[in-house]
Amino acid sequence: MVDYWDQEGFGLAIDPDKVLALRMPERQATYSERDAMLYALCCGAGARGDLAFVYEDALKVIPSFGQDLCFDDSWLPEAGIDLATVVHGGLDLRMRKPFAPSGRLTIRPSVAGVTDKGEGRPGMVLLRTEILDGADTLFTSYSNLVAMGGGGFGGNRGETFEMIRNPEAQPDRTFDIESRADGPLLFRLLGDFNPLHVVPQVARAAGFDRPIMHGANTFGLVCHAILTQFCGGDPARMTRFAARFSGPLYPGERMTLSCWHDGGNVRFAARTVERDSPVLDGGIAEIDPA
Repeated sequence: MVDYWDQEGFGLAIDPDKVLALRMPERQATYSERDAMLYALCCGAGARGDLAFVYEDALKVIPSFGQDLCFDDSWLPEAGIDLATVVHGGLDLRMRKPFAPSGRLTIRPSVAGVTDKGEGRPGMVLLRTEILDGADTLFTSYSNLVAMGGGGFGGNRGETFEMIRNPEAQPDRTFDIESRADGPLLFRLLGDFNPLHVVPQVARAAGFDRPIMHGANTFGLVCHAILTQFCGGDPARMTRFAARFSGPLYPGERMTLSCWHDGGNVRFAARTVERDSPVLDGGIAEIDPA
């Protein structure tokens, strides 16, 4: 499996004691129909007359929207990690029931573990975040954050992100997904203001030709596509959605999504059309039967 991010970086080694000792406060998150619709537009909904996720009448919410509610990078300075060195390594989302079109929920984050890729190579922080409605957990996110050059701190501690390999057989189905040229400008309005995605100088300093799509936006594009293609557009049928980010997607590029049926579930991987480079690997969507 290709590992684009496993290269020498420019950050300082992670201090595992400092990171694992973090106690992130529980917080409340309020979201509106407008927030859910903006997220859906960023993820390709509405482009071909699909109004279910972008029109307020009986509005549905793309399951990966929960990751937007989880997002918080304010803890990075306390952990001694420079935001400019951080890219998203992967997401593993577990859904117990769909989100309402609007609501007020409790967000409970914690550090689940750190992974050491070696001296001068990445260090990874696995962030676990639960979303609760009262006492009930609706959604759990395992977010793998890659600090370029943050390795070399002495080995793994705690949990690690689950690595799922792509099937070796030919895919059962392939189709293309488009991204927006202005995708990062829209997606940052949901709260992720990392300049890596909009400022050319910052992107070049991080080793990219130009600003790249937010990993969570790329992830959401594929989540929406699989939701519509394999779940009949019903968010209640998707109970898990996970993938590893194996390379960047530049705004406006297309992805070819390769899908394998695995019982009732779907395994998937994505590559750019223009550069034939990997974007997502080891993907799995767990789907309840209709």
